[in-house]
Amino acid sequence: MGKIRRGNYIFLTWIGDHSPRHVHVYQKSKLVVKWDLENGQPMEGKASRRLIQLIEQLKSEGEL
Repeated sequence: MGKIRRGNYIFLTWIGDHSPRHVHVYQKSKLVVKWDLENGQPMEGKASRRLIQLIEQLKSEGEL
């Protein structure tokens, strides 16, 4: 499991989790979005423009 804190969000990933590759994003212990990293779209919930920027930033840093 990977856990990253960034911009008041917690990003969680699990090694060996089901496809497609995705990240769970929480804020104040509540799921905000489950984001499909392969297709760049939400699987569950909604992502703000700022949250999408954070996800892209983490991907470019090799964190996701």
